[in-house]
Amino acid sequence: MTRLAFGIAAVPRDGTERLGRAVESLGYDELWANDTRRGSGLSTLAAAAAGTSDLRLGVGVIALSERGPERIAAEVEAAVAAGLPRDRLILGLGSGASRSLGLVRRGVAAVRELLPGIPVAVAAVGPRMCALGGAVADVVLLNWSLPEHLATQRDWIAEGAASGGREVPDVAAYVRVAVGPGARERLRGEMERYARHSPAYTAIFGGQTGLVGVAAADPAGVHDGLVAYRALLDTCVVRALPDGDGIDDWLRVAEAAADR
Repeated sequence: MTRLAFGIAAVPRDGTERLGRAVESLGYDELWANDTRRGSGLSTLAAAAAGTSDLRLGVGVIALSERGPERIAAEVEAAVAAGLPRDRLILGLGSGASRSLGLVRRGVAAVRELLPGIPVAVAAVGPRMCALGGAVADVVLLNWSLPEHLATQRDWIAEGAASGGREVPDVAAYVRVAVGPGARERLRGEMERYARHSPAYTAIFGGQTGLVGVAAADPAGVHDGLVAYRALLDTCVVRALPDGDGIDDWLRVAEAAADR
């Protein structure tokens, strides 16, 4: 059965622990937090972990073009000291601005030596990074893909795993979900924002037709929208696009997408 995860960006600091408890109580298997220049995903997860007991915690993703393995390892150790459970962490790594396969390959190897036992997820979009993820990662984390493209990406990942003589790693993906009035506009606006800032996403959107993700006017429509995505993934990360910045706004999306 596909694992269900919830994904967040920046949330009010004083509500993060409450959000973690709520996500776990709703039956989610994992919580993923963005890591950006505006805020540390590891710090967000450390705060969210305080009210949880089993929820796995993924950071998606730390850019290797901006922080090297030694700095990443130090930040992980600091977050563990602040309450992030080491045994529940999934460490997401990406190429960042460099888009370098070599940087990711070397970064994953170095992080494994510095942080033994912590699963590593590699962010991937195109065929070469998907194949590299298949060859070196515990999880390949995809983004902004319609179901038919997820199937193609799974093939690229499997080819990379075969070339490395290893089993195919788990495949996860962020699936944007917007609920309620203006849902389609929020999803379209987020796609346009990514396309403006990354040639890679401009290219991937150009090869797909329609909105990528789930936009439902009513919470009842979210499950139907996620079916095709979940059929192709080991972990479906419901990356919320709430209609506000408060914890309750994030939780309305979590409640709509949770398994009943």
